[in-house]
Amino acid sequence: MITFKIERDGDEFHTWAPELPGCHTHGKTVAEAMENLKDAVQLYLEVLMEEEIARQILEFA
Repeated sequence: MITFKIERDGDEFHTWAPELPGCHTHGKTVAEAMENLKDAVQLYLEVLMEEEIARQILEFA
């Protein structure tokens, strides 16, 4: 389970996923910030999967 956090940051909203270090974003509205975070989490997980695949390939080479 991934937790989404959100807080006001000046005129915008800062969102992040504490379980995913470095995965954070912002938006002008809560809805925009949450949508941006969903995109950021998807990209984060895609990169992790690609790195794991590359690691496994190199391990067996």
